[in-house]
Amino acid sequence: MCAKSILLVFGIILGLSHLSLSQDWATFQRKHITDKSNINCNNSMVGNLFLIRGQCKPINTFIYSTAATVQDICRGEQGPKNVASSRSFKLTDCIRTSDRGPPCPYRSDSQDNVICVTCQRTRPVHFVKKGRC
Repeated sequence: MCAKSILLVFGIILGLSHLSLSQDWATFQRKHITDKSNINCNNSMVGNLFLIRGQCKPINTFIYSTAATVQDICRGEQGPKNVASSRSFKLTDCIRTSDRGPPCPYRSDSQDNVICVTCQRTRPVHFVKKGRC
């Protein structure tokens, strides 16, 4: 393989890695950020986004906020690095109550807390946990 071909392949791979990071931020937003004032877990936890190998996700945390406010947690962080928010957010955990399904039944548990997220290129890409990192 000549040097030009190797550089072309490397450039394509590099470009795709940037695209996947954008998709991770987009997926994070769809999985965790809501602008609704209150969610119904049984209605919100449907679709492929909340399935793991065909099984319903056991727990998912929703953050009541704007995407910009959540993204601000990662300001200046190139990562990957786990970072805790400096402020509390209103949160709802959707917790699966049965192994039957999909669709699966969920109960909700709401609270205010800081959050820990994994930052990559100044964007949250993974919800780690409620509380400090």
